[in-house]
Amino acid sequence: MVISSFGDGIVLFVFRSVTVCSINRAWFRKIHLVFITGSFLWISVYETTAVAAENPGVALGVDWLVNEVVSLNVGLTAEQLRAKAKKQLISSAGALEDPRVTYSVAPFSIGDHIPSNFGNALGIRQTFQLSQSVPWPGKRSLRTDQMQATAEVAQFSVEQLRLNLVNQSRLLWAQWWYVNEALAANAEHMRLSAELRVVAETQYANGIGLQQDVLQVQAREVELQHQQIVLIQERRRLQAQINHLLNQEPTTVLGPPLGEPVIPELPGREVLERWLLESHPGLLSLEAETNVARLNLRLTEKEDYPDVQFNLGYNELWDASSQRLQVGVSLNIPLDFGKRTSRKAAAEYEYSSKRLDIVNKRSQLMSELESQLSRFDQTLHGVQLIEAELVSNLRQNVNATLANYQSGGGNFYSLIEAQAQLLDMELLLSSSYAEQFITISEINRLSGGQLWPQGVSE
Repeated sequence: MVISSFGDGIVLFVFRSVTVCSINRAWFRKIHLVFITGSFLWISVYETTAVAAENPGVALGVDWLVNEVVSLNVGLTAEQLRAKAKKQLISSAGALEDPRVTYSVAPFSIGDHIPSNFGNALGIRQTFQLSQSVPWPGKRSLRTDQMQATAEVAQFSVEQLRLNLVNQSRLLWAQWWYVNEALAANAEHMRLSAELRVVAETQYANGIGLQQDVLQVQAREVELQHQQIVLIQERRRLQAQINHLLNQEPTTVLGPPLGEPVIPELPGREVLERWLLESHPGLLSLEAETNVARLNLRLTEKEDYPDVQFNLGYNELWDASSQRLQVGVSLNIPLDFGKRTSRKAAAEYEYSSKRLDIVNKRSQLMSELESQLSRFDQTLHGVQLIEAELVSNLRQNVNATLANYQSGGGNFYSLIEAQAQLLDMELLLSSSYAEQFITISEINRLSGGQLWPQGVSE
């Protein structure tokens, strides 16, 4: 079997009969099917890559992405509009009800003598009444405070969504950076494998190499090509997710990542815990909801007191002019009948549940913070170990194994295995960088954005 690569990037698989004692016909047919399938996949990948190369897009910086997502995301805009709607209701929450005007006539009085000039002119007796309802003192202020707290809940929801969008943008950028780094590393190993194939084919043609060496390097090339397909499709999925945050078409081409993952300095645990308790919008939102429930409880208790209605009327049913102008007051009698008791009990339960929600939320956030700090320590140790020792050692191992094989000694399988180990370690290093970047972004989310403010990449 020979794999030939043309300049246009399309790989054609050409098979010829070979006699290998360790390969039977059934196994050979399976290999034949795998290579044919791989050829079509490789053509598809090449076409996708060619389209992206024609329109590579603008380089994607993490700060640019965060700012664009926050400014363009329609979900955040919708949440902001809802918060503004709640804020507009504050001034009206404690307002008095509309005054009421009542007018009535006595139809059987038509034609009678009506003492008043106005009534005599109209020829009918009539009554007018103007009334204004005034809540019990304290109710209006409580309603205003309750709407203010409700508006604060809506505003904290905006802040929480903004913080989540910032975190999601950084997470996607880190994954975008990793997949591009992995593609670059994979392409370099594909180039090295092509060179190894030339060496193996040359030595085999000169009678100093084995046919198994040629088959091994060809299998390695197919493995790398499949890995490239997986990475390209992952990049395609990430591109769709990023475009969604930017309110763009899913297929809009994005440029390569700009720069390397740079993270801010991590302060001590005490500072992070203080930031969490003081600034996390989810916790602050729960506290505002608890305040709403507390004010609702106080307002429910106020329902035990009556509201007052003031009345001003003019009644022409009375002949004496001194009796026509009437001023009065009315109020409701707050009898229970079970309804006020049940409302107060429900309000007390709601208030108590919100207070417990705060305790639970604090415990949950503290647990998440500890988990993320542990994850950060793990990734930091992994990056230091891989950078300081593993990658450099594996590169030296590949160079030494290659030199040994080219000089006529050594095992070709060892060379292929050394190259695979180096690629895996390079990908692990890039993955560790991305994971460290994601972890610090999660810690920033838990700190309420205090650790890593929007637009600050260092």
